[in-house]
Amino acid sequence: MRSNFIINDFKGWKRKNYLFLFAMILVQLIAFVFNPSSWITLVGGLSGIICVNLIAQGKASNYIFGFISALIIGYFGFKTRVYAEVLLQSFYIVMDITGLYTWLKVSEDGSGNVTDVKTLKGIQWLYVGFIWLGIGIVAYSILGFVNDAQQLLDAVTFSVSATAMLLMIKRYQSQFVFWLLGNLFSIVLWFRAGIHAGGDYALFVMYCMYTINSIYGMIHWLKIKKNNY
Repeated sequence: MRSNFIINDFKGWKRKNYLFLFAMILVQLIAFVFNPSSWITLVGGLSGIICVNLIAQGKASNYIFGFISALIIGYFGFKTRVYAEVLLQSFYIVMDITGLYTWLKVSEDGSGNVTDVKTLKGIQWLYVGFIWLGIGIVAYSILGFVNDAQQLLDAVTFSVSATAMLLMIKRYQSQFVFWLLGNLFSIVLWFRAGIHAGGDYALFVMYCMYTINSIYGMIHWLKIKKNNY
């Protein structure tokens, strides 16, 4: 593994990609100014923004920033009793470590950059659907033990995002279908948390921007696949 792979992961982007990253950071900062809750939440949000942009670019260092974001958001989810978020971020912490190791291991030049993009085809979608359902059932059961206030919504949110993470580690472009669904569910989850449980609207704004990034990532990974076919 090259020691400077994180720095290199930010090089060579198109100008519009840098502008999109800066725009997402700016929106997050503006949201914090209008609703200044805590600096640690801001750091978590900014780490998450950098993470999802690196995912869209197919860069391995996304797992490092994702790990930081998962620690912070998981703690805040526990504090505000959004137990689905605690469960999801705990899963991310484990998968971020696994994903970083996997991407770097399969990379011939040690960069971890994604080149061998895969897409789900035919019956593979059915298999993934069963995985999604299985994860959802387990999550629903776990959330039932902690008397989660919105057990079904939270279980669905977790299962969709967890499935996306597993597909990402395996470098499937189809992950973005699940990221998009998961982000839409999280928008609802954190908006309701902001109204009823003293949640942070900065995280609501963050997931809105994640949704836009998911659409971009879906398109960009197809371009990577085409260019390396």
